[in-house]
Amino acid sequence: MTHKPIQRILILGCGYVGEKLAMACLADGMQVFATTRNQERAIALDKRGIASYVVSSPADLPDALLASVDAVLDSIPLSRDEQGMHASQLQWLPLIVDKCSTLRWAAYLSTTGVYGDAEGAWVDESWVCKPTSARGSQRLLAEQAWLQSLLPAEVFRLAGIYGPERNMFARLKAGNYKAVEWHPAHYSSRIHIDDIVAALMAAMQNPRSGRVLNLADDLPLPHAEYVCEVAKLIGAPEPVILTEEEGEQQLSPSVLSFFQDNKKVSNRLLHKELLSQLKYPDFRDALQEILAGQRVINVHDSPS
Repeated sequence: MTHKPIQRILILGCGYVGEKLAMACLADGMQVFATTRNQERAIALDKRGIASYVVSSPADLPDALLASVDAVLDSIPLSRDEQGMHASQLQWLPLIVDKCSTLRWAAYLSTTGVYGDAEGAWVDESWVCKPTSARGSQRLLAEQAWLQSLLPAEVFRLAGIYGPERNMFARLKAGNYKAVEWHPAHYSSRIHIDDIVAALMAAMQNPRSGRVLNLADDLPLPHAEYVCEVAKLIGAPEPVILTEEEGEQQLSPSVLSFFQDNKKVSNRLLHKELLSQLKYPDFRDALQEILAGQRVINVHDSPS
């Protein structure tokens, strides 16, 4: 089945992933619009050819813009206040649904943190979500808001993102990086930004309303093993490996929450439906490029 190419895309919350996707869309001949809350950020996006709007909520966007785009990507992070984290989609999404009259594709960027703890099992998109953190619970609410919106929406659950401009390398090279060695080992997954963008571009060409898809590479690893291998490969000091008890004493609850869940994220559906082969099947492929001097890639260390 052939689909009419996407011509105008709106990226809500144009951060790291959003900007990378925007540049790929521009290169593909699309018009790209984006939202941000920061005027300086808007100026920087405009200079790259991304028509940006400074708004506190997508509901504040011009009706004419919402009616003119045929694709929307929601990359808005959770909002935070004194009460904690909240999915703002529950407030603004119902206000824009009717205005998006020509929409043919919508995507929400979620996290594999919605699955919660699987005790080391492989989890695919059919796994029953039982998030163990407020972050995961709110992301699940945002997913449900999109999937129940009657818009042609799909959800992408992202593992820990790494790629250019991420700064784990600097933290490792600074020394005294701390990681917990769990017993049994707690597995987490990663995904390179280039593969995220490739998957989203492929999804636009082959949309499927209601689809939920994991974006993760082929190699789940315990975080402690992962950071030790990265440090060795880049010549950084060896990380400090803590026991579970030491981790609870020395690391903040927010840091610990990233690594307490134990699961291996399956990407079988990603391979079946969108990308038969990843550009970076595991992080070692990307690191080799750095070591060869071909690229500078910093790794982000917040697996979900």
